[in-house]
Amino acid sequence: MVLDISNILSIFIGAIQSYEVIGGLLLLLLVFFIVRTTPSKMYKGPALGSGKMFDIIARRYDFINRVMAIGMDQGWRRAMVRALNIQPQDQCLDLATGTADVAMEMGRAILSPSDTQTSKGHVLGVDPSVKMLEVGRRKVQRAGMSTVVTLEVVTGEGDGQQLDLEDDRFDKVSIAFGIRNIPDRPRALREMRRVIKANARSRLAILEFTDPEGHLLAPLARAFVRFGVPRIGALLSGRVDEYMHLHHSIVKFPQPAEFERMIEEAGFKCIRQQQFCFGTVCLFLAEPVTIRTSH
Repeated sequence: MVLDISNILSIFIGAIQSYEVIGGLLLLLLVFFIVRTTPSKMYKGPALGSGKMFDIIARRYDFINRVMAIGMDQGWRRAMVRALNIQPQDQCLDLATGTADVAMEMGRAILSPSDTQTSKGHVLGVDPSVKMLEVGRRKVQRAGMSTVVTLEVVTGEGDGQQLDLEDDRFDKVSIAFGIRNIPDRPRALREMRRVIKANARSRLAILEFTDPEGHLLAPLARAFVRFGVPRIGALLSGRVDEYMHLHHSIVKFPQPAEFERMIEEAGFKCIRQQQFCFGTVCLFLAEPVTIRTSH
């Protein structure tokens, strides 16, 4: 069942999305009021976490994200792009770009001190989901950013494990809420290191759900991210199995310290780690080291 409550929730989101603490507390309270949603025991759809799975949920993906995070996800993405310190001449890559929210923020950062006539920078967003990119392209066109943001569909292991891109091509590389779905994360990180330039301005930014710990409200936050968020997505989309995959992928994702070590083993140096919403989301910022690891 899909509930058409977009207008009411949009007003609610707009009223509180600027206040992360209030939003976080509301998220935690919602866990006690989520309807019980049970995934099917005989799932026969596309591989969970694959491009084809995201094709199924693409149409309402942005709206559901805004509801599940009470609009705070947009702020998290903006914080990631700010951390990259993008310059007008930068060549940027956004992996698992989906509906292009991050790619467009990168484009705005490239254009902010100039305009489409003088900027030399460019953003390439790649994703294995055709339908998600269709939504993204419409957004890019409406924003008048087609000259600075290009979206491309990738196939096979184009989810990040094997990129059909040149070595040392990009100044900035990002992936938001996508590396959790990549089967071989160390391999994907090595690919990111391969395509990023080894200079003082180059940066890698990864934004991902994490299992919160070390905070007074961590148990409630953990419960909401593991159980509340997937069930909200399932309720609003009518796709139970696809959104329950979110729960399982979060549980399997390494703790921040462990993932930071994984990033560094791929040839980066982590220079910053920032947590949002009681530790349920973490931003990892890294720079490439001079000597690249073998792959």
